[in-house]
Amino acid sequence: MIKYFNFLFFFIIIYSQSINSQILISEYSEGSSYNKYIEIYNYSSESINLYPQFVLASCTNGCIDGNNFYINEFPEDAIILPGDVYVVAANEADQVILDEADFTFQYCCGNGDDAYALMLSGATGDFFDSNNALDIVGNEQSWQEGVGWDVAGVEEATKNHTIVRKSSVLTHNAGNWNASAGTNSDDSEWIVLEIDDWSNLGFHIYDNSSNNDIYGCMCEQATNYMSIATIDDDSCIVDGGCSDSSALNYSGDFCIFAEFINEDCQYELIDVSGCYDDIACNSFDFNYLITNANMTLAVVDISNLVSGDLVGVFYVDENGVISCGGSVIFEGNAIAIAAYGDDTSTTIIDGFQANNQFLFLVLRDGVVYETAITLNSISPFSNTWIANGFGQITSLSVINEFSQDCIFSPIGYDCNGNVLDVEENIFGDKKIISSIDILGRIVNDIQEGQLIISVFSDGTYEKKYYLNH
Repeated sequence: MIKYFNFLFFFIIIYSQSINSQILISEYSEGSSYNKYIEIYNYSSESINLYPQFVLASCTNGCIDGNNFYINEFPEDAIILPGDVYVVAANEADQVILDEADFTFQYCCGNGDDAYALMLSGATGDFFDSNNALDIVGNEQSWQEGVGWDVAGVEEATKNHTIVRKSSVLTHNAGNWNASAGTNSDDSEWIVLEIDDWSNLGFHIYDNSSNNDIYGCMCEQATNYMSIATIDDDSCIVDGGCSDSSALNYSGDFCIFAEFINEDCQYELIDVSGCYDDIACNSFDFNYLITNANMTLAVVDISNLVSGDLVGVFYVDENGVISCGGSVIFEGNAIAIAAYGDDTSTTIIDGFQANNQFLFLVLRDGVVYETAITLNSISPFSNTWIANGFGQITSLSVINEFSQDCIFSPIGYDCNGNVLDVEENIFGDKKIISSIDILGRIVNDIQEGQLIISVFSDGTYEKKYYLNH
């Protein structure tokens, strides 16, 4: 069970900075009586707001059955200047510690057998998990009651000792305490001092002289873009822009882990047509061709579907006509659609191609309806077609009746504009014997935009609106 300490201010979950933010635990001390503290160092070139972006999470007494997982929030004014430290201490610690402390609370900072971690607000999970940690001291998986963790070959160094981060350590441990603690003084990230040794409290030596890398935001569209940065630290915040690589205004690969505010993706508008009439030149139906490649599209939201609905996913062929790439009948249970890819051995487009977008239609009681959908774009899912990939439709609404744009070939011509003999102008076993307009006049030369009544040899007739094709 998570327990939140609010310290007289409200807790707000804000996802505003990534796991690669540039702070680390520079010192940890578990001494006599209440002489305990944790020191946090800012190794970036900019000030960092600890509130509301970070929390100090603790796992007390092993977090057995999810209990004793505490989330300690920083005060609203908790800021670390570049190259400076922020000290969290027990409120009854020695005055030497309190003189350096920026924030205190009663139960800081454990008894040497309690894991403490810097985590992002809103990304702590429901149970203490070192995988969610930016930086950590201790390992909940190897907890033993009353026993501290070994550091640099020193037994139980997190208990009755002060441990100081080496100046050569350039970044946080991302929750990997075992690698950080090491097994000896050479492979450890820490220097172990005796109990109540506070000689390094209040400052941290950070030796970055041999490293020419500059961490910062490398997304040029971000409000916090840093032109001199050589390594992106995933701290970018973009107001507007687009995270979708298939969009016209894709913000770029350096922005892939950025936080997007007011995202505004823009896509290429394609002139497409379709007609649910099998004699139209741009006719379509819900049949599809099975090819060697497909993408599985799972429909998570089925709340707006009715039993018997035929749900189809469509692509656009080389003529600008929509064609079905896969369909399935909804029978009341969760559904998944196989969206088949183009057969590259043929010259025609008969399936989806890489990065094609999806058009979903629903056939209900003989009527075709358009849909409004939301696709999950977070890995491993894709919102465009990928061979053997996976897609997830998180919301699906059946909206308007599909607006058909039927195109029929003029009498005497096929859909490719080729002239037909009268004998070829046959629909099944019947022939067109005459064509008349709405005033009953015989029409020999059909013009664009005319409504024509075709009279067949079996006495039937049919009304069509013709466009030149």
